[in-house]
Amino acid sequence: MGASPAAQVPVLHGLRLSLSDVAELARVQRPVVSVWRRRYASGPHPFPAPVGTRNGAARFAAADVAAWVEATGRGNNPAFRADVALRAALTETPGLPDAAAFAGLTALLALKAYAAEPLAGLDPDDVLDLADELDPDDTSLYAEIDALGGHLATSCALADLAAGSAYTPGAAMETVLADRFRVGRVALTRSALAPAALGLVADVAGALLGDAVALDVTADGLVEDPYPGCGDLLVAVLGRGEVLDAPAAVIPAGDAHRLTRRRLGAHGWSVTMPADQGGVSGSAPLVVTQVPAVGSGPVDDVEALALVDEVVLGLAPGRHAVVVGPASALVDAPSSAEADSARAVLLRADRLRAAVLLPAGLVVERPRERLALWVLGDARPDVPIAERWTTVADLSGFAPVGSRFDRAVVEDLCTDVVAALGTADDVARHAFRFARLAPTPDVLASRGSLVTAAKPFVRGARDDGGAAAVRAGELVTLLDDAPRPPLDVQVERGDAEQVWRLPLGALADRKIVRHVPGNRLDGADVRRAGGEPAGEVRVLGVPELCGDADAGERVVDRLAFAARYAAGRLTEPGDVVFCTTPRPAAFVDSAGFSVVEYPARVLRLRSREPEDVPGAVGREGRLVPEVLAHDVGSQARGTRWRSWEVRVVRAHQAEEVTTALARVRERQEAARRELALLDELATTLVDGVTSGVVRMRKDDPGS
Repeated sequence: MGASPAAQVPVLHGLRLSLSDVAELARVQRPVVSVWRRRYASGPHPFPAPVGTRNGAARFAAADVAAWVEATGRGNNPAFRADVALRAALTETPGLPDAAAFAGLTALLALKAYAAEPLAGLDPDDVLDLADELDPDDTSLYAEIDALGGHLATSCALADLAAGSAYTPGAAMETVLADRFRVGRVALTRSALAPAALGLVADVAGALLGDAVALDVTADGLVEDPYPGCGDLLVAVLGRGEVLDAPAAVIPAGDAHRLTRRRLGAHGWSVTMPADQGGVSGSAPLVVTQVPAVGSGPVDDVEALALVDEVVLGLAPGRHAVVVGPASALVDAPSSAEADSARAVLLRADRLRAAVLLPAGLVVERPRERLALWVLGDARPDVPIAERWTTVADLSGFAPVGSRFDRAVVEDLCTDVVAALGTADDVARHAFRFARLAPTPDVLASRGSLVTAAKPFVRGARDDGGAAAVRAGELVTLLDDAPRPPLDVQVERGDAEQVWRLPLGALADRKIVRHVPGNRLDGADVRRAGGEPAGEVRVLGVPELCGDADAGERVVDRLAFAARYAAGRLTEPGDVVFCTTPRPAAFVDSAGFSVVEYPARVLRLRSREPEDVPGAVGREGRLVPEVLAHDVGSQARGTRWRSWEVRVVRAHQAEEVTTALARVRERQEAARRELALLDELATTLVDGVTSGVVRMRKDDPGS
């Protein structure tokens, strides 16, 4: 692991942080740090005093702030000290330009991946000797380490600290690269893809590599990128350990790609450079690339297609390529006669096996731009030109949630793409979800969008081995045998009484209701349920409240949540989870122990006196969670939660109505499950009968 705090202090010495830096690194909102500074101005652990200013803003000693956070346990980042060191060192190392500090640290992290001992334990000359041994031709890291000069010892300690905190040099390298957006390293952020786009390309590439690795184990490198930028796509693809046992990459030679070689080296991955400097070497079974590359600004459609043409020309037989680029060049109607001509040349080459239109929002700096994927494979010379075709999928209506696309969407797209690489018989046998047939002559003649030229597949007969008929029978049995316990709710007529309403804000002020904020989760930590239930905690947020996801569909890893969110909170049984946007909605978490995702929040019933039950309003009234959730869901859009009036139940009726509403909720959940089964049965019957694999029996009613 990392060095001790005492050994780390020299690394932080002289480094300065703003209050905004402290908030971001502690993973809290900026006003929270101001509260810390005011509330802990004195006492046994006072918040550190500023040691200077920059542009009128107070600056604080990084070592003092790190010590205060560790002593008080404030914030949500257990690796605060290491992240502080990385943040400040890359922007405020006295006497060392930011670019040199960044290059030197990334070089040391790459070196550390191959070092047998901490770098800080070596003399500077020994570090340079080790760098020369690893990089004798100075293709990636020697010059950057040598340029650190007198800062080498401190930078080595920082590299040790970063790798120890992140557990591996590769993970530390990714932390350093992630900071590029904050500091505005234009050469590393221009045209950069959002995490959802990188993940989708990695998933498609992984599906293709599953076959490629088995077919070509002698390839010099598993993945090649002729336009690697800073290596985002390669890291996303090579990081798929379930597909690649020994990740390896092929990238062009030259100083323009030194950072990419360092980045891949920090992960311990093999990197080779082809002797030929132009285009694709053809030595890897799979090419993944982006046009324009990260670091390049927008290019016109003709330039983008010219870059794709270089990939096509260098793609050897039996190899595949995944290219991500502007939809205007790859899929949309051509923007000019030159673009139309350039794309027509590529289509006539018959290497395009699948084109995928993606939703907007996948280019970090240009959120309105739409991207597309091209999947390239072998041409089919045995197919007459007039009968050639490709496949086109439209995912523009499937926006990612957070940092990833829906898992089912990704899986179905990958199976469509793999099927599209096969023969005409393979395509005829596959049940495509997204892909449509786009006859090449029709596309060339229309000079329009590939999406509009695509046609649904005419499917041939497909025997499912009786699966549909068996499933239909199972569904019928499940529906017929489903238990329907009686509600056992008994009511009688009562005397009309004035409805007792109170504002939620007043109830909170009287400490009858406690407002608990939701947890600010990193989207990468939230995933679909499917692992070991004991290791998962369900996530409740706006998707669950508004009906876009079922409760329990999204989860976080229990141990990861405890480690990454030191101040994280779980619900208690009976909590009311609610949101105000896009509309007020709420439900009761009767089981508790869930993670509520911000902007959703919690209303928790409290008791003012020890002898009171939670939610007691004086001696005559009670707040009932089910009633409270119903009232929250009926509020008008755009109103503040403190102004909402909610109804109070007479104390003598509270237990009975709570029990009755709990039984109603159980029946509602059972009804939703039954509706889902009915929907599946209807789909199974329609698909099965129309394809002939299911036949309706005409049993004799008297038999």
